[in-house]
Amino acid sequence: MAAIRELISWIEATDNICVIPHVSPDGDCLGSAMAMAVILERIGKKAVVAMKEPVPEMYAFLPGQEVIYAPENVPFTPEGLMFIDVAAINRAGDRGALSGICDNWALIDHHETNAGFAPVSLIDPDAPATGVIISRVMDILDIPADKLLATLLYVAISTDTGNFSFANTTEESLLITAKLMKTGFELYDVNRRAFRLRTRARARLLGKALDNMAFFLDGKLAVTTLTQEMFDICGAKYEHTEGIVNVLADIEGVEVAMTIESRDGGKSTKSSLRSNTDFDVAKIANGFKGGGHAAAAGMNLPLSVDTAAPKMIQAVISAMEG
Repeated sequence: MAAIRELISWIEATDNICVIPHVSPDGDCLGSAMAMAVILERIGKKAVVAMKEPVPEMYAFLPGQEVIYAPENVPFTPEGLMFIDVAAINRAGDRGALSGICDNWALIDHHETNAGFAPVSLIDPDAPATGVIISRVMDILDIPADKLLATLLYVAISTDTGNFSFANTTEESLLITAKLMKTGFELYDVNRRAFRLRTRARARLLGKALDNMAFFLDGKLAVTTLTQEMFDICGAKYEHTEGIVNVLADIEGVEVAMTIESRDGGKSTKSSLRSNTDFDVAKIANGFKGGGHAAAAGMNLPLSVDTAAPKMIQAVISAMEG
């Protein structure tokens, strides 16, 4: 694993950097990746965020999206790839035209399951969000925060700390946020858009998820399954599932919560897990080649929901009983 100084040396020696977020980026991933690209530009580097999929609807308000390019449209030949919040190389997805062009890789991440797939890998599993690590890099590079960087880093840090309500919230994350607030960014508006505002389709999908809840082990395990038909009926997108697992986790008596969600038109399945106890959901995810943290993890299977759901549920039940 690389010390932060090793990463700084990599940055100083590398121009034309493509920042690579994980597939289906959440607020920490997207905010951190965009902030890193802005920071690199401000020290004189050429930098873009390379991602195939559009910015998720709930983060469409984020400023600075001109740094985002489809991989095939990156306006320079990459000299370095910097993976942000990517727990394993398969989570980077298809890098399209970047594949095979550049083998000079760096990584910034906070997932404890990350083995460090890049030659320069800065991983701090004690950091509650990758955005915290990006803030440290920003300080070492002596880049002052402005409203743009403050907005991006606040979304990153607040997302992975549950708006500073999860047990992973640290004194450092709060001190960073206090510093960001000095820029005068629109805290109320950002919080509303990132955490409370829902489209009608997303609200309908939440209703379907709650209506389809099932409980196991005397209510200690809460599971909901979202089929492709439910997405279609609600007019919802896959990104609209973000946060649903946290709603299940907040139900009285629930120790582990899990969503099982259709993907790829019903051809594959994604699952998100949350733990309210010392039960390690990352171990479950690892068993399906997923990853994450002890309290929050995820996994994918190239199977339909009908086929994948029993396997996923039984894996959790067996582990909790064992």
